Amino acid sequence: MTRVTGSKRTFLDVTDEETIEFINIVKDIAGNEEYQKLKNFTHHIGNTRYQHCLNVAWYSYLWAKHAGLNYRSAARGAMLHDFFLYDYHIKGQQPIPGRHAEVHPMVALSNAQKYFEVDDIMYDCIINHMYPITSVSPATKEGRIVSLADKYCASLELGLTGYRRISPLVERTIRAFSD
Repeated sequence: MTRVTGSKRTFLDVTDEETIEFINIVKDIAGNEEYQKLKNFTHHIGNTRYQHCLNVAWYSYLWAKHAGLNYRSAARGAMLHDFFLYDYHIKGQQPIPGRHAEVHPMVALSNAQKYFEVDDIMYDCIINHMYPITSVSPATKEGRIVSLADKYCASLELGLTGYRRISPLVERTIRAFSD
């Protein structure tokens, strides 16, 4: 993938210092053989789950960096937030019973910990990214950024129809984090 959905920047611009820094932060994840399997799963209509995670990681990186937060952990946590290797549309593939929104963060965290070192911020970003659909709010500012970036990217990926469907959730997320 050379471009993030909604961004004018490209990962081929070797003069863009932020792009190079971002690539260096996530390249071990993006290149991992198991992680590469995310390219085989459709996510938000015309995207792969790999592209979605890259999108969320890019915006999380930028927003956390410009806020003076731990942008490295935010980007890595965002890359891993949907690291589950099953099609949730097909009944019986989910390895843990329950609602997909509540289950997949646990599966993603398990996979992340199996293949990568996961710090406390990354843990929070992965396990709590579905807030406010789930009841547990991220404990870190980086986790809040990843949760918001996830909804933002989903709306970009789904287009106008998706935006109309997801925008109330984005607004609810912003309000929840403002409290």
